[in-house]
Amino acid sequence: MIKKQTNIILDIGKTNVKLVLISLQGKIIKEIRTRQTLKKYKNKIIYLNSQKIFDWLIVNLKRLTANYKIYKFVCATHGATIAFIDKDNKEIIASTDYEYSYDKFIKEFKKIAPSFHTSLTPHLEVGLNTGQQIYYLNRMFPEVIKRTKFILSYPQYISWKLSGNFSSEISYIGCHSFLWNFNKNTYSSLVKKLKIYDKFPKIQRAWKSIGYFKINDSKISILNGIHDSNASYLYFKNSKLKNFTLVSTGTWYIIFNQQTKLKKLNPKLDMLSNIDVFGNHVPTMRFMGGREYDVLCKSLKIKNKTSAKISEEDLINNLIYPSFASAGPFKLNKTIKKIKLSNNQKYSLICIYMAFTLNFCLDYMESSADIILDGPVTKNNYIMKIVANLRNTQKIFKNKKEVGTSLGASLLFNINKKSNIDLRKINSINDLDYKYIYSIWLKNLKKKKLIN
Repeated sequence: MIKKQTNIILDIGKTNVKLVLISLQGKIIKEIRTRQTLKKYKNKIIYLNSQKIFDWLIVNLKRLTANYKIYKFVCATHGATIAFIDKDNKEIIASTDYEYSYDKFIKEFKKIAPSFHTSLTPHLEVGLNTGQQIYYLNRMFPEVIKRTKFILSYPQYISWKLSGNFSSEISYIGCHSFLWNFNKNTYSSLVKKLKIYDKFPKIQRAWKSIGYFKINDSKISILNGIHDSNASYLYFKNSKLKNFTLVSTGTWYIIFNQQTKLKKLNPKLDMLSNIDVFGNHVPTMRFMGGREYDVLCKSLKIKNKTSAKISEEDLINNLIYPSFASAGPFKLNKTIKKIKLSNNQKYSLICIYMAFTLNFCLDYMESSADIILDGPVTKNNYIMKIVANLRNTQKIFKNKKEVGTSLGASLLFNINKKSNIDLRKINSINDLDYKYIYSIWLKNLKKKKLIN
């Protein structure tokens, strides 16, 4: 039997994990899914059970290589997650969970953390700053850092498990970590203060082959790996588009706009800079949109996710105000009054809230070019149409393929290849004066002091 020639991507999101088999021409053949699970270190620190995901990966690689010839593998994962490997190549913690609270020593940490001017990293909640995770572990469990030979970013943990070789990668190291000095393009003062410089393997390109993994008759080249939202950005960056704002959605809504001036970044509003796989600054703003959407649907007991017409008066009287998840530009609120509307009208309120929050971020990111929506939000026409109404001086597009992270990661198989993007223009919905209603929402945000 002649086996079909393929490559494969492991896409680890905060909640969902996908294994994506893709043809050499870039067409998705098959997707297999699982979910993240948790463990505890010394019955104290909650962390991700990365070994379970790796075991699941191997089982599926065995099955797939029975029918497909797999040439290359790459892993893309969510940020702020690291693994600690000891001198015997044994895992101490693999891998940290950024939703665990690493705030106990925050006052101490702020005294030694690099400034925003050099790190372009704001102080975020729980464990969203990788540098803060390391500081916490050094204080609470100093044996972890003492025993550690290498600190691996999540994609490079998977790459090491497959290839046996250690490496680091810039799009991950430079992502809200406090580990990178953007001015000097090297590791930050925090790395030197904690004396962990030698615990980071050599930084290599995301598309670099760092070794091989043999299984059945496939000798799979293991690529270094990439931060997931940077993979999504790469998908559009490596296209014919020259100027655009990308909204990458999932658990997080992440707004990328390379035209935003670095001096405009406000750390209090969860604005920061990423680094793309080529080493370029990418101004970014984020909020936990997917998580907020889920929390609101559960809080309002939404049974049918279908929007319904709502009067301007009812809408203004029942506007939802932020925020319902960690991080983002707004203070954590989680309070919502009783709403005496139908299920579908309540769902409309949630969609309007999502669109208003996204529009707020687009304003602060000074977005003026075409806007591309990618990920799960592309399945919600109501949210997209409201955004198109609010930003009627810009063109709003959805990525019809809806899987920018996996497709962006697939470009690492041939970094010189241009993306064949497939966009659809989103038309505005004009049933209400959304700009006027947004102005009321914005005014009340400031009045209620909900902005960070």
